[in-house]
Amino acid sequence: MQAVAIAFDVKDSRGFKDKEALLQQLRELSEVLNARHPDFLVPFQIKSGDSLLGVYPEYAEAYSIALELLHQPIDGYIGIGFGQYETPSAQSADEANGSALVHAFEAEGEAKKQGKRLSFAGPPYFPAPLLNGYFDMLYPDYFGKTERQIELHRLMDRYPDETYEQIGLRMGFPEKDARANVAKLVSRSNRKQRMRLEEALVGSLEQLQRWEAIG
Repeated sequence: MQAVAIAFDVKDSRGFKDKEALLQQLRELSEVLNARHPDFLVPFQIKSGDSLLGVYPEYAEAYSIALELLHQPIDGYIGIGFGQYETPSAQSADEANGSALVHAFEAEGEAKKQGKRLSFAGPPYFPAPLLNGYFDMLYPDYFGKTERQIELHRLMDRYPDETYEQIGLRMGFPEKDARANVAKLVSRSNRKQRMRLEEALVGSLEQLQRWEAIG
């Protein structure tokens, strides 16, 4: 069956002095990801004490998960692999197998090699270079250039249904100025342009999965 696997490897994990604290952070992160993205084939689980792996049936789900991983505080490399999932009875990440997982680890390694936060990979016919180029155009230029813009994007990604006023209050603006201040930040932060680019990226993932199913 078609699937997308998402691998996350902590950057310089050997340098963490408190390995138990890192493990707890990864436990909490996996719980958050599984709660927010419950339609998994294999839930996010910890591997080797310094990485996560999850598998999902819908290609487009990968991008919203990638946003979660980009915004959380643990620095690391994200590999997104598209392909087949061949062990539907698997209950754990260690049992899971298929080309989607192979490509996720391939993408993770490529991200690490190039010093990037995220990379895509898939079978030979899959347009991974196009997806990588598209994301390289988006990140980091369209994720905010000042601390306030970065905070704005992070909150609007996490709470997409909230109003400008609600986002402004989360950012600590006075109630009377919250909406106006967020509107100004949106206009200066390429937020609307980024949304259009992301819609195109997610739409492409959905279309690619449909084409694969037909082919």
